[in-house]
Amino acid sequence: MKTRGKTLAWSTLFNCRIYFIFSAVTFHCLYLNASLCQEIGAYRTVASGNFGNLAIWEVYNGSVWAPASVKPTLINDIYIDQTHKVTLTANEEAKSLFINAETGAGEKLNLSGRNINLYGSLQAFSGAAPGIPSGTWNSQNWIGNSTASTITFKGNSRIIIPKNAWSGFTIQSRYTVIFDPGAGNTLTIEEPFKAVKFILRSGILLQKLDISVVPNFCASISFNTETSFYPSGPFGDFIIESGGIFISECSDNIIARSISGSVSANLFEIQSGGELILEGTSPKIEAATFLLNGKVTFRKNSGTQNFLSKSYASSAVPLTFHDLEIQGTQNITLPTTLSLNGNISQVGIGVFNLTNTTLNLTGATDQHIIGFAMNVNNLTLNKPAGTAFFEQNLMIRNNLKMDAGGINLQGNNLILNTLGSGGLEYNAGHWSNLGQFTYQTTPTSMTSVNATFPFYDQYQGGIRKVQMLGTSAGGNLNIQFTEYKGADFNPSFNDLDGTPILYRLFSYFNFSGLNTSSNPLELRISAEKLIVDEPEDLRLVCTGYAAPGNHIEGTDEINLWAIRSLTFDDLPGKNFTVGSFRTLSILPVTWLSISAHLKDNLKQITWSVAEENDNEKFEIYSSNNPLKDWIKIGEVLSQGDSDSPTLYSFTDENIRKNSSTYYLIRLINFSGQEFWSKVVRLENDLTVSNDQISISPNPHSSGKISVTLPDSFNLENSQISIYTTQGLLISDFRYNEILLSEKLEILTPGIYLIKFSNPENTIQSKWIKH
Repeated sequence: MKTRGKTLAWSTLFNCRIYFIFSAVTFHCLYLNASLCQEIGAYRTVASGNFGNLAIWEVYNGSVWAPASVKPTLINDIYIDQTHKVTLTANEEAKSLFINAETGAGEKLNLSGRNINLYGSLQAFSGAAPGIPSGTWNSQNWIGNSTASTITFKGNSRIIIPKNAWSGFTIQSRYTVIFDPGAGNTLTIEEPFKAVKFILRSGILLQKLDISVVPNFCASISFNTETSFYPSGPFGDFIIESGGIFISECSDNIIARSISGSVSANLFEIQSGGELILEGTSPKIEAATFLLNGKVTFRKNSGTQNFLSKSYASSAVPLTFHDLEIQGTQNITLPTTLSLNGNISQVGIGVFNLTNTTLNLTGATDQHIIGFAMNVNNLTLNKPAGTAFFEQNLMIRNNLKMDAGGINLQGNNLILNTLGSGGLEYNAGHWSNLGQFTYQTTPTSMTSVNATFPFYDQYQGGIRKVQMLGTSAGGNLNIQFTEYKGADFNPSFNDLDGTPILYRLFSYFNFSGLNTSSNPLELRISAEKLIVDEPEDLRLVCTGYAAPGNHIEGTDEINLWAIRSLTFDDLPGKNFTVGSFRTLSILPVTWLSISAHLKDNLKQITWSVAEENDNEKFEIYSSNNPLKDWIKIGEVLSQGDSDSPTLYSFTDENIRKNSSTYYLIRLINFSGQEFWSKVVRLENDLTVSNDQISISPNPHSSGKISVTLPDSFNLENSQISIYTTQGLLISDFRYNEILLSEKLEILTPGIYLIKFSNPENTIQSKWIKH
């Protein structure tokens, strides 16, 4: 590759910037004293040979060049003169490396698969050493001889490729360059640089733009262009490793295989922890493949700045990024399609413009949208794991497609379809911590695809999918999910058909904004992560009162819908939630089982969980009244992280005869989160049977009540106990058939547990009062 200015006629050359430094150096070195142009302790070659061969070196002592007594080290500059070749037989070090670069100089440095560390600069010169700084005019393999041959820049911040002392003219340099100065140090290149591979291992690499000439001149990074030794087409890798930061001031010619031939590099890679900072107006990286697993930052504080792009036919357009950041004052318009698997953040006053962008949030880790309210044309969420966290409101001009993963609004709002021409496509995933959801220009035909709204229940766990099926009159639908921990186990109201409601979540949904319509609506709310005996147990209710419309019995054992048939006009002003005519348990984690039984006259509680991750301990609680008086009776430490089911047990040595004992377990993880199991009951040492008693009529509406007990059951000294399904004891008395009938007749409608017990046995039955 020939650099701009160095491929022009010599008359043109002397009108450019290089002329002035040539003049100064020529006057100082040629007319005054050539010996003044090198440092004391500098080495120069007097012959070809191995680096460690002292016979090939002379050392400048401040007055004259004298034979070397030791080989060069990291404190010494070295000059390789015309016709000489130095070969490495081991890894070596030097301060600055000066190489004669005249045409016909031949191979100058054979790295031979080894490495030389440089703590100064790399420069070219013409004439006898120390010579005059010049561009690299040699077109042979003057540094080599393989990708495994490396020059590594170490040390403190400095210019490593000075202006007018190097170029990318050489087409056959067979070596790899490594930038490794350590964190916080900056290496600056002021002239084009060519090799077969570049690795930024640590610190900062600054690529300068020379604005003193017109057009401005970039210190390009390019790659070997010989096609007899390397493949034709895209070639050469530029890799930014973790801890490396590449800052480019350029627009065109940042990286390519051949700048003059318009051939792209093979690979541009930012590894996790690496960063590219772009300061040019229209930055272009010419590479066939991009692997952007680090951060790309836009930083320009004047004029305008465009998104990263390409010009060459063989180059790819980078459209998949990990982290994106804007630090400058200039706005950046993102491309029409963009995939992001990391964070996007605004640090400066410049903003990312996504109003024409379809943004795909992907990847299996958490993502953060920081410093701005996102206003995007279309958004697709397709995350097999992890959550996208939005620091401010999320506005979607057209379509939101939910394929997998979570969106956490952190209390902010989600506004969909602000242009009125898009909508929701729901397949999977959820929203959490959402202030309010607004669906502008709601579709008139509401289906399970465009009208399923997946709110994650942060207290109970699970997704409360709200589904609206029907033909609306349009409008802007607002849904607000108000969350509270726990549930009401004694709502004290009946459904409109007279069915007593024995359970309802405290959390609830409000709907508003739709146009007035008496059209029928099927409203559904799912009960995921709640213990449900049967889908038909569920009811869609309001907070403390029956929901309008008619109950529809659910049959879906996967989604567990509470379903209601009503009209769109029934929605405003109501608090809708999940209820049941049975008692449910809230289950925010996957407990496989929990049970209590007697073993050797001791109460033993056993439980198992599907998997464990970061769990600290299980606390065991006991009570004789499950609605109050829970007492911690012990704890069991977690067995550690596991992908397979884990079994635990605990023994309660406190025995009380003739009474039920209730247990539940609290799991606590190392983050301080807590998850409760369902409640289980143990009937101590009494034998319990559910199929040997008959109470009639059952269900009961009116009239006397009779009881049939098995002949083997001894009624003498028998005790009768009446419980609610929550375990609350309502009445307890010595058996009397007339008294039993009277007690049951005065009960309010509901479901009850009637228990007959004597010293030998206990039998019980469920009884319903209408």
